[in-house]
Amino acid sequence: EKTQKNMVFKLDPKCGLPEEGYTLEVTPRRIKAVASTEAGLFYARQTLSQLEADGSFPCVRIEDYPRFRWRGFMVDAARHFMSVDEIKKHIDILSQYKINVMHWHLTDDQGWRIEIKKYPLLTQVGATRTEFDGTVTAGYYTQEDVKEVVAYAAQHFITVVPEIEMPGHSMAAIRSIPELSCDKQPVKNFYTWGSPDIVLCPGSEFTFRFLEDVVAEVAPLFPGKYMHIGGDECKKVRWEKCPACQARIVAEGLKADEAGTAEEKLQSYAVKRMEGILARYGKSLVGWDEILEGGLSPNATVMSWRGEKGGIQAAREGHDVVMTPGSGGLYLNHYQGDPKAEPECYAHHSVLQVPYDYNPVPSELTAKEATHILGVQGNLWSEYIYSDTMRDYLTFPKMFAVAETAWTPLEKKDFASFCQRLDAACARLDALGITYHIPLPEQPGGSFGQMAFRDSAVLTFTTSRPMDMVYTLDGSKPTAASARYSGPIVVKESGLLRIASLTSYGKLSPERKVTLEKMEPIPALHPKQLTGKLSVRHTPGCFIIPHDIPFGAEWISCELDDIRKLPKLYPFSGNMQDPKFFAAEAEGYFKVPETGTWQFSSLYDEVWIDGRLLIDNRGEIKKNFRHDGALVLEKGLHHIKVIYLSNVNGGWTTARNKGEVLIRRPGTEKWRNIDIR
Repeated sequence: EKTQKNMVFKLDPKCGLPEEGYTLEVTPRRIKAVASTEAGLFYARQTLSQLEADGSFPCVRIEDYPRFRWRGFMVDAARHFMSVDEIKKHIDILSQYKINVMHWHLTDDQGWRIEIKKYPLLTQVGATRTEFDGTVTAGYYTQEDVKEVVAYAAQHFITVVPEIEMPGHSMAAIRSIPELSCDKQPVKNFYTWGSPDIVLCPGSEFTFRFLEDVVAEVAPLFPGKYMHIGGDECKKVRWEKCPACQARIVAEGLKADEAGTAEEKLQSYAVKRMEGILARYGKSLVGWDEILEGGLSPNATVMSWRGEKGGIQAAREGHDVVMTPGSGGLYLNHYQGDPKAEPECYAHHSVLQVPYDYNPVPSELTAKEATHILGVQGNLWSEYIYSDTMRDYLTFPKMFAVAETAWTPLEKKDFASFCQRLDAACARLDALGITYHIPLPEQPGGSFGQMAFRDSAVLTFTTSRPMDMVYTLDGSKPTAASARYSGPIVVKESGLLRIASLTSYGKLSPERKVTLEKMEPIPALHPKQLTGKLSVRHTPGCFIIPHDIPFGAEWISCELDDIRKLPKLYPFSGNMQDPKFFAAEAEGYFKVPETGTWQFSSLYDEVWIDGRLLIDNRGEIKKNFRHDGALVLEKGLHHIKVIYLSNVNGGWTTARNKGEVLIRRPGTEKWRNIDIR
């Protein structure tokens, strides 16, 4: 029992509370917390700190305990390194909300981030990545760093689960030690996102000796029960041609059947070998739901990320499960609002209420099967996290919703109440100087930053959860005292609209700007001859922006009947490490069916309409349509010119884009491809 200034914190193993539960009683005379474990007392202190207001506490009596025993967050340090201090900062904050597992994604195709003394090349080579534009991304954790993080997490009652990816997502290891692959050949620097087909060779005993050597050094650093092996997105095309892999298939009697191919059975073989290695070092295996393919031993735990199907199957087969599907809002790297308005993210769209409303126990499970659901985890994949600020922006407050889903009984969850309490949580983040997401003003049907009109335009805004908005039309920065948005804004003159969301505690979101242009219709053109094709020229080379194309470049001319074929001028197999880099220009004519305002959307670097640069994506990550533009056009033919660079920016390979130029009338009308004439 610890007593301090009328505060009593009592550890009582016989109090009858669940392992991490506690009671907290606040009266005018004293504060008393009782728990059966130190973790319970720690969580009582966190609740008490959240109740404090101006140095005082409300009188309450609380009995509290978690719904799930796995309440996790994942740190992806492989794609973009995260410093020890940043990890500690996240531990500090998330432990306040009773998160108790940190899943540490330490290796992937783009980086190997943990020191292995027997294989120094893993960090000498694999921890450094030269990007397409020549910048260098680097960083790794020494074993002393790891011990420091693990100890710090333990002080906050967080267990750290390391992840060493195998057999896929292993390019950083293979780049360091080529003998780990089927081909045994050196591989190029890998600076794109995706799943390459160069993976570990399960036909080679050297692969398993390597993995055991790694486990022998990693396992003692982490006192927890679990070690994660990845096991996801492993392409098996090279195994099909690898003599060693095929020999292993024959030797082990692995045969294709209705449950999977022989190569899928080979992955199962590799996973079981890895499970045996972990067992020798006192660890239990955790893997993504692909490890179910080909069969799995009973002691393995499955992380269900591709929806709930894998988790349901695993629980029915008697495996423990951690639910972490992106469809449940548990991929924190998804957009938190309209992708056309939010900073660049991985993909998809998941607002705050999605992870809050998520129930980790699928209704398809029986009560007995449901006991295998250990809990829930929020994953922050770092492909598009280029700064600590962006990491915080994506983590908070969405992880608070994950934390409440993991702790609170389903019948007691209330999103409206959560949003009210969120204000105080965000105020604590403000006090720490931490950036977090505030819903941005969005335009229904797709946000835009430029609008043209002939007589007037109507601008409608909304937010992903109820929130005031303030705006100006004179070009000045909006403040809390600016005009409140109360309905659609009608504009009749050119200008600049600036709008921001306003929280109940007076903080503004990042602002959005919409350039407004009043104009007469641009006249239609009357070319003498139409071919129905685009005139194209292209030149090979690595270019970041169009200005990088040298004046004396040698261009090759051709014609295309579809603007979407421009990115495919040079064959691209889809293999992430083998794109062909080039620049291309295409121009021609398209038909506008009626006079009026028309919006355009494209991922090309530049889109020019009638000699005017309308869409400018230069130097940006061209993954999601983000710079729509509008013009008032007369019915008839108009000239279009596009510039396309096949390159990699921010890890995204533009060869994967569809090459569309889309057009529509403003509003919620569906986009369609322009009509080339």
